[in-house]
Amino acid sequence: MILPRLIIADEHRSGKIQSGILIASALKEMGYKLKIFLGNADELAMRTLQVVCNQPVTLLDPVLCDGQANLRWLFQNVASADCLNLILTNLGGRILEDSPFKVTKECLLLSEQLNCDIVPILYSDASSTLAVRSVSEVIRQIEEKRGTVHSLLFRSTLNNREFELLDREVGRQFIAFSIGSLPSAVERDTPSMIALCGENAQQAVLPLRAATRQLKGMEQQVNWPIFRALSLAAPNWGYQHSLSKPITDSGKVNIAVVKHPALSLGGDGTEHLMRVLGCNVVDVPLEGNMTHSVPIHGVYIPHGLAYRIIPKFFGNLYLKTMLTRGSTGQSFLFAEGGSSSLLGERIILPGEGNEAHGMSVLPFNSTFSESTFGGVRKVAALSRKANPLITGSREILMGYASDNYRLVASDLVDECWDVMDSPSGKKIGRDGWCQNRILATAMRIEPWSTPDTFRRWLEG
Repeated sequence: MILPRLIIADEHRSGKIQSGILIASALKEMGYKLKIFLGNADELAMRTLQVVCNQPVTLLDPVLCDGQANLRWLFQNVASADCLNLILTNLGGRILEDSPFKVTKECLLLSEQLNCDIVPILYSDASSTLAVRSVSEVIRQIEEKRGTVHSLLFRSTLNNREFELLDREVGRQFIAFSIGSLPSAVERDTPSMIALCGENAQQAVLPLRAATRQLKGMEQQVNWPIFRALSLAAPNWGYQHSLSKPITDSGKVNIAVVKHPALSLGGDGTEHLMRVLGCNVVDVPLEGNMTHSVPIHGVYIPHGLAYRIIPKFFGNLYLKTMLTRGSTGQSFLFAEGGSSSLLGERIILPGEGNEAHGMSVLPFNSTFSESTFGGVRKVAALSRKANPLITGSREILMGYASDNYRLVASDLVDECWDVMDSPSGKKIGRDGWCQNRILATAMRIEPWSTPDTFRRWLEG
């Protein structure tokens, strides 16, 4: 089975756009057909990729997938043989200038489990000696995990002469070769999450599009064909057998998925799993007319900044009718992350004294804060009582919690599970409210971590 694939891993610098985003944008403008994956949970990078490349992005976080088989099954079902399957992730970095370079766990696991080349992108805005030291530390850590580094890309090189010295030193010490340098002239700050989720999102990424065109116009700055060549050099894909059977009479399970740019921060992985399990996924846009010829058996509201679309959400009569059916038990209803606020009571909005009201289906209030949009922490949920999704004490559901959103309830008895920090295992709270077949959680859950459990909940 042939699945061309390549990992691009960026050295992390706070506030700076990932170079992999510019590379993906440039490759698409050059006519390459891409499938894009994000290898670590980063909502700001996720939304930026969606807007800049104008296509869906799938979260492929090996920690959240909770196992090699789960991750490989997800990748196999989303990747395409006729595309360059590009996985962008965080390489890691140094805490201090003289501290060791630490490659992230996610990057190392991706390199090992996908069995393909990885292109590290390293800053070279200081001396070439420090950059070569970073190269050595990165290659050693990746190769210890049986990963492969055949090529490198440098970023923010001081000048062409410095890059020539760096390129020569890399060629002398390592088998890996340099495929180019991204000059400091194409450096850009990350756009704000608010702008990326608004109606003028395309305007927010104009500086990134300008950087893409600027990079493409620099002759011999980057060896662009090498990305496709490295992806084709990946070994044949070892087929991953299905980890869950399709739902019985799955053709009769039609799931409405609420669609809006503000509700896309978790990627499209959950929808892919629904399709793999045999469900029909029906897109329901908040704006425009909705027409379809199948009955709806459930509604899924993806994670996002739901407070920004409250008027449109409750003003959509078609959607309101479906939600009313779900709240009365006639169909299942699932809202996760920031969208769970819509099923609760009070919604405390950013800004002092601002609030709105949800559907009051479940007994909790929610609070949003604009100060930390994009920050997440990975968590694991363990059952504390019988509920529709996790029914046994040995079952664990992985996911992440957004720093800018939380649920609050006066009565904790109805909550579904205990939430633990991953990987420390320290208990950090409770989450999840269920009532009949209605489920709301402040987590953006990763159903690919427990596909058979998710199938059981869908089937009812």
